[in-house]
Amino acid sequence: MAGRRRRLSHYGAAALTLGAGLAATAILFVSVSALEFGKMELAFQQRANVRVTAIERGLSDAVEVLNVINELFRTVQPVSREQFHSFSEPLLQRYPFIQAFNYHRVLTQAERPAFEAAMQARFPGFRISELEPNGSALPAPERPYYNVVEYLEPMQGNEPALGLNTGNNVQVRGAIDRILNTGRPAATEQLQLAQDPAQRNSFIMIMPVYRPGMPTGTRNERHAAWMGDTAAVIRTPYLVHTILQRDGLLDDPDLGLSVYAGDPSDNGSLAYRLGPPPSKRKEHWLHRWFDFDYRSTEMRSFEVLGRSWIIRSDDLPRPFLADHLGSLGTLLGGLLFSALATALVHTLLQRSRRVQLLVDARTADLQRSNQRLAEDVAARKRTERALQESEHRFRRLLALSSDWYWEQDTQFRFTNITGAFFEKGHVDKENFIGRTRWECTPELYASSAGRDHINKVQARLPFSNFEYTIVGNDGVTRWFNTSGEPVYDSQGEFKGYRGTGTEITERKEAEQRIHHIAHHDVLTGLPNRVLLQDRLQQAIAYANRSGLPMWVVLIDLDRFKFVNDSLGHKAGDQLLQTVAARLQSSVRESDTVARLSGDEFVAILSQYPDEQLSPAIIERVMKALAAPVMLEGKEFFVTCSIGVAVYDADGTPAQNLIEHADIAMYSAKKLGRNTFQFYQPEMNDEAQERLRIESALRNALERNEFVLHYQPQVDLESGAIVGMEALLRWQHPELGMVPPARFIGLAEETGLIVPIGAWVLRTACLQARALQDAGFSGLRMAVNLSARQFAQPELVSTIAAVLEETGLPPAALELELTESLFMHDVAQGVHLLHELKSLGVALSIDDFGTGYSSLSYLRNFPIDVLKIDRSFVNDIATDADDAAIVVSVIALAHNLGLRVIAEGVESEEQLEFLRRHGCNEIQGYYFSRPVEAGAFQQMLQDGKQLVCGGPRRLRA
Repeated sequence: MAGRRRRLSHYGAAALTLGAGLAATAILFVSVSALEFGKMELAFQQRANVRVTAIERGLSDAVEVLNVINELFRTVQPVSREQFHSFSEPLLQRYPFIQAFNYHRVLTQAERPAFEAAMQARFPGFRISELEPNGSALPAPERPYYNVVEYLEPMQGNEPALGLNTGNNVQVRGAIDRILNTGRPAATEQLQLAQDPAQRNSFIMIMPVYRPGMPTGTRNERHAAWMGDTAAVIRTPYLVHTILQRDGLLDDPDLGLSVYAGDPSDNGSLAYRLGPPPSKRKEHWLHRWFDFDYRSTEMRSFEVLGRSWIIRSDDLPRPFLADHLGSLGTLLGGLLFSALATALVHTLLQRSRRVQLLVDARTADLQRSNQRLAEDVAARKRTERALQESEHRFRRLLALSSDWYWEQDTQFRFTNITGAFFEKGHVDKENFIGRTRWECTPELYASSAGRDHINKVQARLPFSNFEYTIVGNDGVTRWFNTSGEPVYDSQGEFKGYRGTGTEITERKEAEQRIHHIAHHDVLTGLPNRVLLQDRLQQAIAYANRSGLPMWVVLIDLDRFKFVNDSLGHKAGDQLLQTVAARLQSSVRESDTVARLSGDEFVAILSQYPDEQLSPAIIERVMKALAAPVMLEGKEFFVTCSIGVAVYDADGTPAQNLIEHADIAMYSAKKLGRNTFQFYQPEMNDEAQERLRIESALRNALERNEFVLHYQPQVDLESGAIVGMEALLRWQHPELGMVPPARFIGLAEETGLIVPIGAWVLRTACLQARALQDAGFSGLRMAVNLSARQFAQPELVSTIAAVLEETGLPPAALELELTESLFMHDVAQGVHLLHELKSLGVALSIDDFGTGYSSLSYLRNFPIDVLKIDRSFVNDIATDADDAAIVVSVIALAHNLGLRVIAEGVESEEQLEFLRRHGCNEIQGYYFSRPVEAGAFQQMLQDGKQLVCGGPRRLRA
């Protein structure tokens, strides 16, 4: 019985040993499995978070780029298409996921025709269009207003979007409503693009552009100030793919990624997918640790410009053994160990008491082994806690998003700097390790920001985005950004600082370039209007403090338009750059030279106690500009007209100084150009008169205030009237009959001469046709062409249309041109004269001899008539020089087969001289003043005729 109990106790001991081994194995297996699962969860979350952070940062970059484009429209007014192209091109190259940059202009229905006409001049066939639901673009119907794509970069590949009215798009309209409600930029949902109507995988970021100076505090104020918006068109899949590819995040085969632009349950919200579609997974009835088909899902969301982005990360199934070798090894080892221990106990208990001591010793060994196993479990738990602390530290460093990591001791001295800091900064490691930041960069003491940073660090406070500069060993100054936080141990004792840093030189240089563009002229590099106003206020403040005068000098180039018209805008730009350089070199470094607009420049000259201002300075500027300039292989001489306004600390507003200088400049132009004038108060009256004439002149054509008078042209051989010259007169209701000298030059300068000249041509042709219908055939109607009309590209077609409309035979029309119109570009002038001649009209050179005439080219001109200027006719009876010139002109014309008409004939002596030397025709007061159309027809009906001794009437 005792032996049986002993055997039972032996079996019980063996069973107890087996149970204890299995229990210990189960505990170890569960613990190791938990560690493995935690490691997989941590790794998956880190991989997912890296991608979410990269995508969020990429979208933020796109918003920042759009803000840069919007800043251009807020600071530069107006923005030219070339500025928009130059500004957006490097941004498109740097951020390839941006499909296009747009500028949407807000138009009303009334503004639409003028806008389309202006755009058609640059883009033939341009029309405002709208995108239909089927993807086709059709002309936009009439609407109260339009939000039209006016500027578009790049143009290639995006042509269908030019002129598109985005105001009728539901998504775009919703984004604009959010902007007006909140005052902040907004983004659309995914939508169709005109460039690719078949896809719905793009969205548009929109920032408003308000009219300068208007309030934007409320929705109504923002709506009233709204003049357009800048937009970035982004293809969502390309954006996400580019961001992940740039950061090297596309090479993880075990991670699936789904990016949703909105609610994932909505159809069409999926923007990008990497890997297979996510599948639904049933929860395991045991803990997920024991699931052989391990999967995990992470959902993260963030908001950009009012739109939610949801990113789902899926850990794809992997081979079980790859992640569970530790737990399986522990399980198999524990089972084997339990079996061996049980066998050992069973063997030992079966032996005799002779080996009892050996059994006890082995039992003690087993207890020690169990103790070591317990210590191993404790060590694994400590390892888990260390991993958690490392996880926290990694998350903090990841949030700082940096290029390198640094640590400091309790004295704020660098103990460790990892990453590419020394390579990027071109500095030596020994100059930083063991030293504080302000010892490495003493310049921090000299700036308020640097001193604030030192005080914050010494107060053991966290800091972020502190920017400072370091001069490297290569002599180059670079910008850096750093963030850090104090480190405390578990007892709360300060241990130092740790943080991250990154180089931001490229970003700072870009900011400096943007600032320079906002305050300087793009073409010449001179200060623009914005910076000019600031410099002018500073100069006025100095003049008020010192009591010394200050000059505002306005320089306007003479005949600059001729360079643009004859050589093109490229030569004109080259001339402006040359003039800008000469202006800067002709004044002092302390003076300011700015480009006001077009060919106008402004110089601000301050007087100092040891440097007096004098007219010699203005003469030096004019002399510098007078040097010849080579343009397109030709030598040009540039002159200028200058107006000077003097400020004597009398409180004159800055804008008035520029206006006074402008008035003085126009006074210099009236004196014949290439001179300068100081502003005098009486000049303001002349300027006001000029503005009054200009304002009235703009409405004179609509109010039918112009009339034509006709001066007869008489044949000297027969004495009969053979033609007439149409002369413009202005009958103003208040000013009376305004002399041509008061408004013709102003009309030429403002461009109003073009529509006025067209009216003169049509009215004169109608009158000539009426005279022919009345039985007076064979008369020629002479009409003057101005320089502005001669430069119009549609001149020939316009004259042809007038002849066809009025029914006047081309041979009855004579066009009078001054020789200066085509002498500057003879080849172009000959070509245009031949085109006019092909219409069948007669051509005459008016005021011949008063300008620069090239006789070698004159024979190539298809001219019919030379008109001798009245300045030569006045004294031909008393001045031998004038008489010789007139005789030479008559001989020259006859040798070339041309008729000669003398203007301004007022005496019988002049008439006889011209008749004696073979002049063909005359006109002037001797025969008749210019008369109205009715009086001229009456003159023809009375048969008025020229005979020796004076005019007489013959009965019909």
